[in-house]
Amino acid sequence: MKKCVIIVNKMSGNSSHADENKLTAVFGKDYDVKVIRMNKSTVLYDLSEYDRVVVCGGDGTLHNAINCKFKKKVDWIYCPYGTLNELATGSGNGQEYVLRDVGTANDRKFAYVCACGIFTPLGYVVKDKYKKRFKALAYLSKVVSQYKVHRIDAEITADGKTQNGQYTLIMLIDSPKCFGFRFNKMFRLDDGKLHMLTIKSPKHNGFFGGFKLFFPLFRTFFIGFKKEYHSKNIDFSEVTEVTLKLQKETDFCMDGEKVTLNGDINLKAVKFQVPIKIIALSKIEKCFKNGETL
Repeated sequence: MKKCVIIVNKMSGNSSHADENKLTAVFGKDYDVKVIRMNKSTVLYDLSEYDRVVVCGGDGTLHNAINCKFKKKVDWIYCPYGTLNELATGSGNGQEYVLRDVGTANDRKFAYVCACGIFTPLGYVVKDKYKKRFKALAYLSKVVSQYKVHRIDAEITADGKTQNGQYTLIMLIDSPKCFGFRFNKMFRLDDGKLHMLTIKSPKHNGFFGGFKLFFPLFRTFFIGFKKEYHSKNIDFSEVTEVTLKLQKETDFCMDGEKVTLNGDINLKAVKFQVPIKIIALSKIEKCFKNGETL
């Protein structure tokens, strides 16, 4: 009999809605089903014995799963039970679609974003218990402390064009949405492209640096981009491949997970081995109510 694993991240913001009996009934027919309940000590590494992988959690849960070992032919399903679910709510129509492209940073995959600098630690510094209790509002408690100048010394080569500088934000994104803002209006699903955003560091730190940063941040996240944009402080471009050379170890947020990188990093969009079906909670509830399976 074929094997199915249902991974339920109990730390996800909306994991209380992940009913294992319903998930098993909807996704487990004709499979030998195993349920993995993730907690802080859980490490996902090898999923290669399974013919169907059902991931129930947030963007970070999906990130961990797609970086595991798995079969060449496997049925992938992602059920967004996270706090923000930026991949699903940003890219999909009603959180239901098929994802075929992912990003890569050297040998590590990311589903929708790889970024370092200002505000990016919000993805991983907010405690899970606050996400579960306060949902998206949990992030607001950390916004003020994360509003500060970063100085990331980097050389960036994007599709053969090189820029050097000191950056307060470097982001590679394959989604219209990040930080809760739908700013990337150039996004097209599964187009084999990434979008690169860089914001240069201001001259000063502290209050004056923060004041100078307000304007490029406002231009980026409140106004957004319908086309490529280049100014003294902001660069927003559609890219095929990027090489990022860092001067020192730097903490990145990849799909809400903390990943420390150093040296030369090659970033690009690639076809994932198999399509990833994103299926909303509402459809799971409907199928269970009607006795249907997926």
